[in-house]
This record gives sequence, C-alpha cells and structure tokens, in this order.
Amino acid sequence: MILLALLLAMGGAAAEDSGRLMAFQNPDAPLSVPGAHEAEGDGYFADAVFIGDSMVDDMEMFDLFPTANYVCRIGMSPLSVGRKQFRVKDSNALETTYEQAARYQPRKLYVLLGSNSLDHKTSDVTLQEYETMADELIAAFPEALIYVISPPPLTKARTAKEVGVSPGRYRNFEAGLRALAEERRFYYIDLYHLIADEEGYMPGRLSAGDGYHLNRTGYTMLADYIRTHTVPYPEENE
Repeated sequence: MILLALLLAMGGAAAEDSGRLMAFQNPDAPLSVPGAHEAEGDGYFADAVFIGDSMVDDMEMFDLFPTANYVCRIGMSPLSVGRKQFRVKDSNALETTYEQAARYQPRKLYVLLGSNSLDHKTSDVTLQEYETMADELIAAFPEALIYVISPPPLTKARTAKEVGVSPGRYRNFEAGLRALAEERRFYYIDLYHLIADEEGYMPGRLSAGDGYHLNRTGYTMLADYIRTHTVPYPEENE
C-alpha cells in the first residue's frame, strides 16, 4: 500500500526538467542553509517529526524538543529508512517509517541518519541512497518542509578502528549532501562542521564514550543550532 501511495504522490509532486522531485519550500526562504535568528520556542516543533537512527533516539531521550514527534530505529540508513516497520499502538499491525510519521501530519521533517551506510560504502553510493530516500520523502510528504542533518564525524580513536571512514571521506560526503539538499530544495543542517574539530574529528568532550554518538552537551549544541536555523511555514498554507 505504501508503495502505491508513493507512486501516486510522485505523480503530483513538484518536479523540474530533470525529472527529479523537489521538496516543498517556503518561497520567501529559498536558500538551502537557513540563516541564524533568535531561537524558536517549542511551538515551532509541535508539527515536526524527527526521523532517524539511534541518534534521533538519543534526542528523544534527552527531550530536546518536547513537543515534536519521533520515528526512529537503531541502525536505520538511507537505504533502509523506507523499509523499516513499526508496530501500530494497541494493534498487531505494522506500518512503515513513512506511514508512522504521516500519523502526526507533519509540516516539518528532520532527518538524521548518522554515518550508517557511510561506514561501509563509498560516499558516492551513500549519496545515491540519499537520492532514493529524497524521492520517497518528497512523495510521501509533498507539503512538508524537509530538513536534512549531516552526520557528525567520529572521534579520532573511533576512526582508527573503522575501515575507510576518514575525515576526508566525511568532508567529501558532507559537501555532496549539501549539494543534494540544495538541488532537492531541502533545508540543510550542517552538524558536521558544528561538531568537527580542526582535524575533522569529533572532540572527545562531545562523545558519549563510543566515539560515534554525541553526549548531552553535543546534542544540546545541535538542538540550539536547529532552534536558531529554522524556516517559517508559508503563511498562505496555514
């Protein structure tokens, strides 16, 4: 059912000559990287859904956005986000990530997927998976402002244990993700440069201890940045 719904939605979604779907956008805020402003209160996030992996799970645990809703699963990647299934409350029925998120009728979506996929695939392959996810998100939520959050880097110690996930790969991926966001009219939250030190690693003071997840201080930095880099929902659609 979700595949049929996506295909039908794609038929009416905004597209340009390239044939690629374009996300809904506030015409008064066309830039993919929102400018800084005074922090938004919880009211802005009352119709927002955060989709992602264990990092989004951590954000919910720390109650950084108490009015928002969360749809997350450990290990979720851009390739698997549309395939994950969640149990419907008080039921044995299952629904996909997008179906569960749609229950909240979001006007804003925030997507954070950490380095899942990037830790064992090339940047180009991971970006192709983000392109597929972009089509799915736009088709499923044609009237939502979509924010994409870049993954933070690993600590230097964790990087030494991983194969191929170097600061250079993170920088290349971040640049590609930023370009994708601009092309697809997503709003871009640059968590990578917010967190990375001069060498391109996550500072130990921001690590939860595993070199991958942020601690409360790191997530609070992200939350503060998100609150000060928002785009108002178009008034004519309110």
